[in-house]
Amino acid sequence: MYKIYGGAGSAGMAPQCVLECAGVAYEFVAVDLSSEHRAADYLAINPYGRVPTLLVDGRPMFESAAICMFLADRHPEAGLAPANDAPERAQYLQWSVFLTNTLQEYMLQGFYPERCTKVAGDAGNIAAAAQGRVDRAMGIIDEALGSGGPHFLGDAMSVPDIYLTMLATWYEPLDALASRFPNIKRNCDAVRSHPTIDRILSEEPAAG
Repeated sequence: MYKIYGGAGSAGMAPQCVLECAGVAYEFVAVDLSSEHRAADYLAINPYGRVPTLLVDGRPMFESAAICMFLADRHPEAGLAPANDAPERAQYLQWSVFLTNTLQEYMLQGFYPERCTKVAGDAGNIAAAAQGRVDRAMGIIDEALGSGGPHFLGDAMSVPDIYLTMLATWYEPLDALASRFPNIKRNCDAVRSHPTIDRILSEEPAAG
């Protein structure tokens, strides 16, 4: 049985959705992001003190995208990851890593610019630059989805689709995406057509 630690508005949403899609038993532990995730007992399983953390047979694993890919491979019946020898595997890995390593990182810089500098008054410039990078990354994703879709791998939903939907809810209300990034909006709508995912997303705080 799995145990996953997460919190409202956190990166714990994506792996929780993967668990739900896989139809496996798990325990969700809500973490108070203002303080509890820095407590000594939580730092003992995740020394960086962020969420999510997944306990697999009592052993901790952290990093949201890694958890999602691990679970998708461990439960192939969910259909959320191509097989290792499938031609779609390269694109699956590319977009999964791009979302967490590029888009999510720029988003966090924009949300918390003070963490990126020790220079007084620099936070505003950092936030503005990060927003520009977020918009560029979103544009690249939107263009890629426009060549097929609605998912990254065509008709089949996979981990990067779930991860993108999570990040898109951080960006702005989903309905506002239609004018600027219509293909991302189409992707998110397709992901949200899964009733379990829509339920989890509906419990998340709204963007903006």
